[in-house]
Amino acid sequence: MDSANKCTILLLGTYHMGNPGLDMHNVKSDDVLALNRQKEIYEVVDRLKRFNPTKIAVEALADEHEVYNNQYLSYLSGEFTLGANEIHQLGFRTAADLGHDRIYPIDWNEWYGGVALGHVYEYAQSNMPELYQRLNSNNQEKAEALQKSMKEKTVRELLMTGNTPSAIQGDHETYMTVARVGDGENNIGIDWLCNYWYRRNLIIYSNISRISSHQDRILVIYGSGHIHLLTQFIKESGLFLLESVEKYLGDR
Repeated sequence: MDSANKCTILLLGTYHMGNPGLDMHNVKSDDVLALNRQKEIYEVVDRLKRFNPTKIAVEALADEHEVYNNQYLSYLSGEFTLGANEIHQLGFRTAADLGHDRIYPIDWNEWYGGVALGHVYEYAQSNMPELYQRLNSNNQEKAEALQKSMKEKTVRELLMTGNTPSAIQGDHETYMTVARVGDGENNIGIDWLCNYWYRRNLIIYSNISRISSHQDRILVIYGSGHIHLLTQFIKESGLFLLESVEKYLGDR
């Protein structure tokens, strides 16, 4: 496909500002509603607007698009108070400033049967203690590093750090460690990755494809742990052009 006829994507990996406690390594986020953080968020929104997205996709269930768009329309009319999460703080704000009439929830996150992540960790703890320790250490180190960064960096700087190639690779390496949990016959880690993690990210990629047309510029705001796979799927599809976060959030 001619590059002139391809949709352009900006993948912005984020830490979860509202700290929902659903990630492999969770961090107690500071208060993004505090005055200093709000100023920093305005700076990020102003920079994201330079990408000039025609659509903004967020990490909310696609099946709940009516709920989120009702919230968004209420926000536009001044009847909805934004919560302390990246969907509202970055997604709603950027869309509103650009005059968008809706946002695009693209997530899937359902129990599809099979192995739960907790069972993978339990198996590793009982049968592969060294690997279990590595998983826990990796998660703890990442959580502590982000917690420390929150005391030292602005929101823009936090997002830039989380979107560097080394950070994205580090997030994915944790999932590759999960793949090693098992004994060859009982591939419990791989079962979880294939049945849930890869399935989820492939559905997210497919949902991006469904909302795109060749003239679109789509800003995708997602938890940073998804960015490695989404980048891979988007590049390998041949359907899109990818722009870098650094172009818009980097120092200049």
